Amino acid sequence: MKDSLLTRKQKAVIASALFKQDFKKIIAILDSISTKHSGTAKMKDKRYVIAEIVKHITPANHKNPEREFYKAGLKILKLKSDNAKEVGIHILWRGYSHNKAAVTKWLYKITDDGNWEVREYAAGALGGTLKENPEFYTILKKWTKDSSENIRRGVVLAAVVLRDKNDPAKLKKAFALFEPLMYDSSVYVKKNLGPFILGSYFGNGATEVTMQFLGRMLKVKNENVRWNIAMAFNNSFGSNHPELARKFLKALSKDTSPVVQRAVKSTIYHLKKKHAGFAP
Repeated sequence: MKDSLLTRKQKAVIASALFKQDFKKIIAILDSISTKHSGTAKMKDKRYVIAEIVKHITPANHKNPEREFYKAGLKILKLKSDNAKEVGIHILWRGYSHNKAAVTKWLYKITDDGNWEVREYAAGALGGTLKENPEFYTILKKWTKDSSENIRRGVVLAAVVLRDKNDPAKLKKAFALFEPLMYDSSVYVKKNLGPFILGSYFGNGATEVTMQFLGRMLKVKNENVRWNIAMAFNNSFGSNHPELARKFLKALSKDTSPVVQRAVKSTIYHLKKKHAGFAP
């Protein structure tokens, strides 16, 4: 299937609808080309719509762009459609400074949505909010202890905007978010934290600081913490740094927890495919 299903005619209709702020028509077009896989339009088409809306809200044609983003995002989010949720939350977060409380409530709601793909877009919106509004960090810090695994997992993904090896302060904030989540027993949180964000993303992009963090966490006798450490090497990061993986896996191989042992065995199996004869 093509990565875009929008036709030239539909794009022309979208352009016309934008000038009239007819968001209902725009979302209806996306709904009409939604796929069976996720129930929403293709990513490229949703990104096109988001970009077009953003291009129409600028300081050149609006005295208060943040207010306009807030108003537009709110209108879109009130439409009953998963496409509307994904597009709307990416417009609304840009109006965070206009109404922080209201935008925060919507970010929470969409991050905890029942549709997995809607939650993916919400995570991107969380990251965007944090990047442009550093004070949003205090909200994310509170959410690391939220009762919903969807919210906690959203925090993990939002932290990607803090990966900057040239900015120790940002990295410190990222790992301050990760630390309480290392203990999280939720499979949904763990799959995104250890092997994905912590390993593939931070490990590959900020290796030294990540190793320091994992080294400190290795002292903790908690099976979820240790699962995350082992799985942090079950990816391209581990494949690129087998010598680092060996050090941690050797220590973890002595752990009697079945949870930790499964993670260790899985990671060793992964590394053996890249490095014949690999053993901790």
